[in-house]
Amino acid sequence: MPLDDLGPDTELQIMPRYLAGPGSADFQTAWPFPFEEGWSLHRPDAGHRIASSPCLRVQTGFLPDPDNPSSGTWTTALQKPFGQPQWRATFTGAAPLELLRDFHTELLSLYLADEDNVEDYLLDADTPALVGYMPLLMEDWSHTVRKDGKQVFHSPDNLAALWHWYTERPQGSWVFQAGIPDQPPVWKATFTAGTPVPLISAFTSSLVEDEPLTRTVRDIPIATRDFLYFPEGLPTRAASPQPPPKPAAPPPALPTSRSR
Repeated sequence: MPLDDLGPDTELQIMPRYLAGPGSADFQTAWPFPFEEGWSLHRPDAGHRIASSPCLRVQTGFLPDPDNPSSGTWTTALQKPFGQPQWRATFTGAAPLELLRDFHTELLSLYLADEDNVEDYLLDADTPALVGYMPLLMEDWSHTVRKDGKQVFHSPDNLAALWHWYTERPQGSWVFQAGIPDQPPVWKATFTAGTPVPLISAFTSSLVEDEPLTRTVRDIPIATRDFLYFPEGLPTRAASPQPPPKPAAPPPALPTSRSR
């Protein structure tokens, strides 16, 4: 593996984005919310993060996995006061944080576009599902409509898939997985029915964005390293400097003659 010849802190540009791993960034990468303008941020426990909009309708949080400090779950929901969430989006901890940022950036955009709840873009019911998966079709993902009520989209490398339930489960649910087929997914995202389709579109657009992600060698997941490519190539490892030649030994001293 060519990465074995590189130092752990060497930065690389890698693709595809969905196999890049979360990276070493923190929650501020995933949450572009204006905390200086009324959005709240709480740290109730070690590793936990909770953010909410000024009206408390939008709530999002990170819950670490106690058995694996590098893992956890990101959850975002539109919360109905004193009731069940109206929709929920969940990402497992290995999701690239740049993809979460694009999702939450669109969420913030919808929120700011309708702070007075006149149109309620956060309960979008008019945007057709096609808008959510069109970014994938434009990048040659396959599309299969099944008789069991779901349609499936596979990436060209067959290492990512999106399921959309157009009937049952209930209608309108979405599930994404990345990883090697027939093995546990590297990471997963789930969007319940009612999740605004513009948010799905922001997510799928980020999946197929042609801008590579920056990762250090230590941050690149081991499980999918063989399936990555490097648009800018790998840096050439510098040859080890040769030690300077040893100085020549001084000539032996000539014997001293003694005059009589």
